[in-house]
Amino acid sequence: MKKICLFTTALLITLFTALAANAQVGLGLRLTPDGGGFTGKFFVDRHVAVEAQLNAGGVLGWEDGTSFNAVGLVEYHIYLPHPGWSIFFGGGAHAGVWNHDGRIYNYETARYDRNDEGIFGIDAIGGVEYRFRRVPIGLSADIKPAINLLTDVNFFPHNMFGFSARFYL
Repeated sequence: MKKICLFTTALLITLFTALAANAQVGLGLRLTPDGGGFTGKFFVDRHVAVEAQLNAGGVLGWEDGTSFNAVGLVEYHIYLPHPGWSIFFGGGAHAGVWNHDGRIYNYETARYDRNDEGIFGIDAIGGVEYRFRRVPIGLSADIKPAINLLTDVNFFPHNMFGFSARFYL
């Protein structure tokens, strides 16, 4: 839990630093097939952005339980010839909690118990974004695979595909 608090604090410090530096900031929502969350993208310069996400995964009844995590990503944007379009790629880290429902069978109670575990791992991201010229709104679609490194190295299936809508300040 301390790691989650420290990570969230670092993300908030990044947000306030970006705002103080008059960097371009986009705040919005990220929807995924198994959940969703909040997203903030802070452009350090024209091509480099720092993205922070708070995601809830598995909330739509997936078999592998539910999760809540904070994600920090650094992205490089390549602008396409058509105005408003860019592709981006990058990486970062995530930390949070993953509740594995139905994973541990308790023979004494004859039912499945919850298996709560803290997670920390690395993420990659790649996608495409369109920013409207006349209104300060951006839409993006991305793929964000992740690997957990705590307790056991394994693939993290939540929030892998996403669609984001951001309002740019």
